[in-house]
Amino acid sequence: QRLDRLITDISNASRLDAELSRDDPRPVDVRKLLFDIAGIYQTSKGGQGAKVSHSGENREPVLVMGREGPLGQVFRNLIDNARSFSPKGAPVRVQLRRERGQALVTVEDEGPGLPPENLETVFQRFYTSRPKGASFGGNSGLGLSIARQIIDAHGGRIWAENRIDETGAVRGARFTVSLPEVKP
Repeated sequence: QRLDRLITDISNASRLDAELSRDDPRPVDVRKLLFDIAGIYQTSKGGQGAKVSHSGENREPVLVMGREGPLGQVFRNLIDNARSFSPKGAPVRVQLRRERGQALVTVEDEGPGLPPENLETVFQRFYTSRPKGASFGGNSGLGLSIARQIIDAHGGRIWAENRIDETGAVRGARFTVSLPEVKP
């Protein structure tokens, strides 16, 4: 299964550049895209059991120039990762806000967080690190690398950080995507 997943992910990564250069970007409403994706997770019965919630500043469209399919792939990948690291029943929060001409999307979990030295490494191809006891072969180590490739192609940024509470303890991971906003 891991080899099948790896071959599929490598094939998808190889096709990505061609697809991104072939499709013309157009305005994408990130608010609606996130709402639709979160809704799928909220109504599906399978998966890890982590609950996906979505919030945004308002109901107005938040537009970025891009390609809806690849952007949706990024957000699904971030949510899937968050769900895989979250305890059963714990929330995965997807939030959207505007800041200085950027659409900022955060995906937060309540898992173990990331080793501080790996906050950038997680975006390298084939990087994978799972907590002890996690099943081997459930991922290829390409998802976050592909996500970065897609976000870079859209003129944005993606980064990881740990969620830290007031005592300094790690309370989970946070992935943030920043994309230039366009006006309607």
